[in-house]
Amino acid sequence: MGDVENSRITPPEGLRPPGQPGDSVTQAPARRVWLWLTLGTLFLLALAVVFALPSMLQPATPQIEVAEPAPPRADSTALRDQAQQTLQAFLKLRARMELDNAPAWAGSGWNESAALASKGDRYFAQRQFAAAARDYTAALELLKELHAGRAAKLQEALDKGGQALATDDLVGAVTAYQAALLIEPEQPDAVAGIAAAQRRGAAIEHMNTGRAAEANDDLQTARGAYQQAVQADPDYVPARTTLQRVDEEINTRKFTAAMSEALNALEAGRTAAAGKALAEAAVLRPADPAVRDARVRLEGMRASAGLNRLRREADTSVAKEDWKGAAAAYRKALKIDSAAAFARSGLRRAEEHMELHRQFDHYLAKPGRLYSAKPLANAQKLLSSVPSAPAGEPRLAAKIARLQALVEGASTPVRVVLNSDGETNVVIYHVGRLGKFDNHQLELRPGDYTVVGSRPGYRDVRRVIRVRPGVPLPPLSVRCEESI
Repeated sequence: MGDVENSRITPPEGLRPPGQPGDSVTQAPARRVWLWLTLGTLFLLALAVVFALPSMLQPATPQIEVAEPAPPRADSTALRDQAQQTLQAFLKLRARMELDNAPAWAGSGWNESAALASKGDRYFAQRQFAAAARDYTAALELLKELHAGRAAKLQEALDKGGQALATDDLVGAVTAYQAALLIEPEQPDAVAGIAAAQRRGAAIEHMNTGRAAEANDDLQTARGAYQQAVQADPDYVPARTTLQRVDEEINTRKFTAAMSEALNALEAGRTAAAGKALAEAAVLRPADPAVRDARVRLEGMRASAGLNRLRREADTSVAKEDWKGAAAAYRKALKIDSAAAFARSGLRRAEEHMELHRQFDHYLAKPGRLYSAKPLANAQKLLSSVPSAPAGEPRLAAKIARLQALVEGASTPVRVVLNSDGETNVVIYHVGRLGKFDNHQLELRPGDYTVVGSRPGYRDVRRVIRVRPGVPLPPLSVRCEESI
């Protein structure tokens, strides 16, 4: 089996820790299972060598003469145990660090710790357990120091990546972030940093395209390129500021052109064209004094034209008895000129007629309202206030005629015949008590009436009479016939 040095954990050929040449960071999780199995086997072999080798190396015949007297057996055993325990701790930590890809990031300290452990192996094989324990301890402490510094190395790599990215040193940024991934595969900040560097590279390419277009005074093409740069890397401040600057220049040119068109249109009396151009200019610079002054001129020109147009609209609506449309035209005119006499008087007339039509429509939409005394009285009052429609208002005249007919029908009683048995007391709600009878006739105005019959020892009966104008009713029987 050789000496103890051969018992140290050395990955077999073809099995590399994550991050070693020939392996990628992304392959590490898949190979960790095999590494654990291999390390476990080698660890058992190492222990066998450590415990078995001393006895194997002892000569079959005890030596008679020695250069120095051997220490007591108890002390030798204690030192050997200490060395073995320290070696076990070293091997365990080394195996753990190999899974963390330490050979790729630990630097010279990794090989130095291995050399110390090998030196300890040689001392152990020579039964110099104190020296072996010393070197094993030194190797272990060095590994501990390397392991404790892992987080600092990781942060240092991330910081370097961030600093390089901030100065557009994309190669340096990617290199630093890749170093971080060797320490911690799939580290989120490192993965994000590499992606950011890639975005930054695309943004810079678009920025170069935009600058070339801007140099040729092609601002629209330049703007498109700068916009693509912002989309590629929203966090790239130069792209945003450059896009903002070009947008402002484009808007300035658009504003100048729009104001020129607006002023030319005002001079020519083309209010529509002037308004459109001013609207475009106002979107770009709403608070600009030139826009305000041009608007004052435009509003003055529009005012007189607008009043004349609205007056014609109102007259047309009045002729059609479209009082709602007429009122709308008058209100618009008053917004232009609150002192316009035709609009003030016209609006009063339109609102009066709108209210009049509303009242008529209230009863005409539901004639059944007239079957109650109060609504009927109100309808009669309305007709008395407007006995006829003014000339030129046929719609109102038709409504007056319809309501008059409905009121007349609702006011005309209808004959109702009731049959009973002479034993049942009959009452009509809201009309009165009719008492006992065999046959009774009365006249009721249109409406709904509830008739109740009662008789001692018998169950009450209830009937509903629906009286409608001009509709004859068959005789109604009201008899209490079901005994209790």
